[in-house]
Amino acid sequence: MSDVNTPEAERGDKSWRGLLLSSWVLSLCLFGDALIYIVLPVNTEQFGVSLVWVGILLSANRIIRTFTYGWVARLGEWFGLKNLCILSSITAVLSTLGYGFLEGGWPLLAARILWGLSYAGLLLVTLAYAAQDRARTGTRVGISRAVEQVGPLLAMTAGTWLAGIVGAKDVFLYLALGSAIIVPLSLFLPAREHDGPPAAPAARPSMFPKPDRFDLLIFWMGVGIDGVFTLTITIILAQQMSVEWAMLGGGMILSVRRIAEMVVAPLSGAIADRFGVRRPLIVCSLLVITGFLLLGGSWLVAGSIAIVLARGGLGTLFPAAVAHFAPEGVLQPLARNQTWRDIGAAAGPIATGFLLEFYSPQGMLLALAAIYAVFFIWLMMSPIWRGERP
Repeated sequence: MSDVNTPEAERGDKSWRGLLLSSWVLSLCLFGDALIYIVLPVNTEQFGVSLVWVGILLSANRIIRTFTYGWVARLGEWFGLKNLCILSSITAVLSTLGYGFLEGGWPLLAARILWGLSYAGLLLVTLAYAAQDRARTGTRVGISRAVEQVGPLLAMTAGTWLAGIVGAKDVFLYLALGSAIIVPLSLFLPAREHDGPPAAPAARPSMFPKPDRFDLLIFWMGVGIDGVFTLTITIILAQQMSVEWAMLGGGMILSVRRIAEMVVAPLSGAIADRFGVRRPLIVCSLLVITGFLLLGGSWLVAGSIAIVLARGGLGTLFPAAVAHFAPEGVLQPLARNQTWRDIGAAAGPIATGFLLEFYSPQGMLLALAAIYAVFFIWLMMSPIWRGERP
């Protein structure tokens, strides 16, 4: 007899429904955040801010969620995934409305902080639903990552076109309306009994939770790829061509990154489920090291391709690996891993700005290749890595 109606099959269906619905809610709530990076720097007067405030506002969301992932995860454990998704989607819409209605640095900073908390909640919800079936975590995280890219791509294409018609401020009112229409999707998420087994009682969440070896490796990925690579690729291009062409080339490389992730994320996840998470993680980490070495040697196209592909794969593989090795509940380990990724991504640009006074971009990328290799070897030497189930 078919087991379609068994509790296990029903639970699997509901976890897939939870994953897809929460992923689409996250994707379409990203409308405002994706567009503000394009609109704000060239429309400072309309928003009533200076260029100094632009930098603060664009980094505030990442900084706030770096300090609060653990608290948001604790709220999810107490509140339930469905309720956390509903709350986070509502606050995400309010933050986008804030970009349209508010002016001045401090009011807009409040909207950005609200978005940072919203994103932390939405991201952890999608990762938790993905990890409910640990045998297929890679595929599920990969599909979620691919869906997540749809909203930002729409914002950076149709959103920029709409901004040219209705204005840099009013466009966010339309985007908030589009996100608000999607919010009711979260009402159809599975009930709390389908959240999965709760974690063991944990210590009070820390702003800087003690990292394990996976966390340290994703920290250096954040420093290197989201920090140094993102900031220096245009500088390296400008050494070989005009500034105008360098800006165009750098923009193309960074925009292709999202498209590549839509393809690479689900593919790497499916490979991890088929052959185990360790093998594709080794391949993608070797791609990171190779990419840094190629960029350090000024092989820009080949190096950029390697980095873009590796980032797309590791965005899936790190959560899949963390969920695979977690002994009990996955929400706190996933929160800790995302915390250290964001710490790296925030520290990378700051460190790059100072180090460029003393070192070339190529020298920094070569150093990152060596650092990432050391921490990856250290991970492979750990007992938990060697004891992974096939």
